[in-house]
Amino acid sequence: MSKRVKAIPMDNSEKKKRKHLSLSIAQKVELLQKLDGGVSVRHLTEEYGVGTTTIYDLKKQKDKLLKFYSDSDNQELMKNRKTLHRAKNEDLDRVLIEWIRQQRSKDMPLTGLLVMKQARLYHEELNIESECEYSEGWLQKFKKRHGIKYLKICGEKASADHEPTENYIDEFAKIISDENFSPEQIYNADETALYWCYVPRKTLAMADERVPTDYKDAKQRLTVLGCANAAGTHKIKLAVIGKSLYPKCLKGVCNLPVHYYANKKASVTREIFADWFNKHFVPAARAHCKQAGLEDNCKILLFLDHSSAHPPPELLVKSNVFGIYLPQNVTSIIQPCDQGILRSMKSKYKHFFLNSMLASVNRGLKIQDFLKEFSLKDAIYAVANAWNDIDKSTLKNAWHRLWATMMFENYLADEDFEGFIDSNEKTMISKLLTYAKSLSAESVNKLEEADIEEMLNIDNDAPIEHPLSDGEIAEMGLNIDEYEDTSSDDDIMSTDQKISIDHMVKICDQLIAGLEQCAFISKQEIMAIYSIKKKLLRQKPVLKR
Repeated sequence: MSKRVKAIPMDNSEKKKRKHLSLSIAQKVELLQKLDGGVSVRHLTEEYGVGTTTIYDLKKQKDKLLKFYSDSDNQELMKNRKTLHRAKNEDLDRVLIEWIRQQRSKDMPLTGLLVMKQARLYHEELNIESECEYSEGWLQKFKKRHGIKYLKICGEKASADHEPTENYIDEFAKIISDENFSPEQIYNADETALYWCYVPRKTLAMADERVPTDYKDAKQRLTVLGCANAAGTHKIKLAVIGKSLYPKCLKGVCNLPVHYYANKKASVTREIFADWFNKHFVPAARAHCKQAGLEDNCKILLFLDHSSAHPPPELLVKSNVFGIYLPQNVTSIIQPCDQGILRSMKSKYKHFFLNSMLASVNRGLKIQDFLKEFSLKDAIYAVANAWNDIDKSTLKNAWHRLWATMMFENYLADEDFEGFIDSNEKTMISKLLTYAKSLSAESVNKLEEADIEEMLNIDNDAPIEHPLSDGEIAEMGLNIDEYEDTSSDDDIMSTDQKISIDHMVKICDQLIAGLEQCAFISKQEIMAIYSIKKKLLRQKPVLKR
């Protein structure tokens, strides 16, 4: 009789087969965020019940997953959705979802019939050969693909409500007290449009200068993203969005005092904001808090307004730094950057611009010649300098509505703070008018207060999220590259010519000699030029090797 072979006991872990789990889109995004935050793969396999292969596959799909999640209309629906089903025609899907987003930003009512009708129009404009009925069934699949729960929405109120404001101030106070936040850890960011070389046409008319059809005026815009903390001790380097990715005036420039982005409309997009948040804001805010003596991984909050150019809050999470949205109907009342910070920066910029124009006219230059010489690079450096000139008290006092308890004895009433901003502007206008009237050129000595106020206010209501026309949206389907080299011959201050180290050292010597004769230049400022000269001299042996 044959002997029965004794079965080899199996380990319990081998007996158990891993239960097949299918993660939702929201869970996949959450997992990727934790992976970016330093959580180990082993820990994530245990937490989510998936294998290491699944995690590495998700990592490969990261860009697609995050874009799909960001573009979704309703992140709650992403908790149930598990796959990235693609549309048969991705071009049409992309332009149609952009059209819906823009209609909503304009508070336009939407219905299923309107969306189906617009889809048929884009079908023709994009010259799609395959047939599609764009029926109710198609609409439901489209909505599911993009996480759209409802088409009909109520738009953001044009004017903010004061009762909800009081409620949110209480809610904000609770957030601060519950986790004992310091003003060093609380930030606010916002965008503003800047017409960087605008001159009132009346001023040109007084100078008997014909306004050419290609006149660089309000069309030459930048969007500027400013961000600072509530303590007023940390200003993040500005992000500036222009129209040209490679303007001639920036050719050869290695370092700029801003983070520069570009697209056709010179406006903020979700992709630009997400890049700024992850690559620039998070590292800078973390470094500042560490320098301020806070814990290495302390929590940092960035408060934002609701904008279609901002990604959903779930995507603004990194290294214990979180983006938080203010309620839509109270933003204009309590958002710190709306309380004069960006206005003050733009006023300082325009003071510099107009002062430079007056000085050029005084040297015998025509206004048009000055405008041709004043390049995008000049504007970038000027706005960066204006941002640096915003003092701590202005930054801190802008929180007087949202965080009044932080002010203590320095608390400012609304009218006091607004009066402070107005007073600074009036002083600036007065100085410019005095300077203009002292000049002999008739083109500027008749400048009036209303002309300067026009310059200050021309871009107040300029859109930050630049709406595209239906035709431009359709073009997205034919050409997805939103970056376009729109640089013009106006940007004449090019750096094509390489300047030698020896020549730069000589310029430093001349500059130091001249500055030493100026009583209004400090020793520290002169020493800064010496430091630059020292760095240049250190580079010479390296270059000769």
